[in-house]
Amino acid sequence: MKDINNLLQQKSNLLLKISSLPLNLFPYLVFSLIIKQNTAISVLPFALFYAFRRTTLFLFKGGENEDNVIGWVGLLAALLGYFLGIFGIFLPALYRISASLAGIGAACFPSVQKQIAIQSDYHPSKNDLFAYFGAILILLAIVVFVEPHLPTISFIAMLIYTLIAILGFKYSPFRAHSRKIVLQWKNVWLTLGLLLAILLIREGWNSGKDIFSIFGIIVSAVVIINYLIKLALSQKHGKLSRKMQYRLTIAGLCQDFTTIFSAVYISVLFGAKNYYWLFVIILIASFIKRPLLKTLREYLPFDDFTIQSWGIVLGLVITLFRPTYFAGIFLIRIFYSLQNTDTLDLIRDHVDTNIYMINYRFRTAGGFLTQLILWGGLLLFNGPHIFEQIFNYHINKSVMNSSQPLFLTQLILVLFIISFTIYTLKLNKGNKNE
Repeated sequence: MKDINNLLQQKSNLLLKISSLPLNLFPYLVFSLIIKQNTAISVLPFALFYAFRRTTLFLFKGGENEDNVIGWVGLLAALLGYFLGIFGIFLPALYRISASLAGIGAACFPSVQKQIAIQSDYHPSKNDLFAYFGAILILLAIVVFVEPHLPTISFIAMLIYTLIAILGFKYSPFRAHSRKIVLQWKNVWLTLGLLLAILLIREGWNSGKDIFSIFGIIVSAVVIINYLIKLALSQKHGKLSRKMQYRLTIAGLCQDFTTIFSAVYISVLFGAKNYYWLFVIILIASFIKRPLLKTLREYLPFDDFTIQSWGIVLGLVITLFRPTYFAGIFLIRIFYSLQNTDTLDLIRDHVDTNIYMINYRFRTAGGFLTQLILWGGLLLFNGPHIFEQIFNYHINKSVMNSSQPLFLTQLILVLFIISFTIYTLKLNKGNKNE
């Protein structure tokens, strides 16, 4: 037994790494695939997952001594969520509970896992990387190819990966053992407001009734503007320079562009069945991003941040052309991920809290800006029935003949993110004390 415990401690970082990506991103695919025609299932599970993933951590203050409790909250929520999801085929309401709990897991666990990876100074060996990518590919194959024939298999697979995460977390020698938790009650209104806005927008998507979506966008706008003002004035981030805050925000803008906008874009123009290619791209990008940056350094006379910024811009431009859309997403994913990681490395010694909690706040700000432009643009250019149309394209696995309204929305979104990225680059090249 002692030998088993020692082995689990030695492999805890690998177990945590293997399970982090599945619990963080794979639910997007799992809850997208359960949207089917002529069933009682709607897009609500997908919406609930996204809502809880984006809001849960706002309830916690975010000190490192809270990581133990936050990690267990996320893991136990995910464990229960995926267990209940197994039975959703018999009682669709369980899918909604499952999605909510999965969202809590996706918010809490990955942030704590990344903090442990930093504290342990974990650098995966070649064998670890082989095991990691093998485990992710196996999960992707199960979800994509088996789920259509046996819907419960996705939830069983996610349950297994949650158990892997629990083992890694329990036996990690770098896990904090504090039982302290500090709830941010003043942020409860923010959490409820964002939940309400997301659910209203998704209800508009589901029912085709634009009044829900319009009201949701208004609520979202009010909450986001208030949140951004609060974030800008917060003394908590007083040691974090404005240019670093903007760098973290870029990751949120790009993340929701590559996931949420892509969910709409791929469903409408390529068919929802092709959504899994996004996860293949994410996996490949995570494998080659550092070697690619190293190669670019040798040929380009620019610093890393400049290369990363223009890489994001290039990727965004490429997405405007349908044949190269996935290539653009590939570049965006590589360079915003590199940029975000490097930014966190820079600020680690300048803040007195879990840097991934700070990252979560600014990425959420960027993500909701993307959402606001996305849903506002779709309503503006497509009219009141756009959400019903998108939903029908998704469940019927059909594609849109005319992409002009969607392209106009995308163009505004791309121009906004490009402008924000270039401005942030200019800011970082300017006054070093800003």
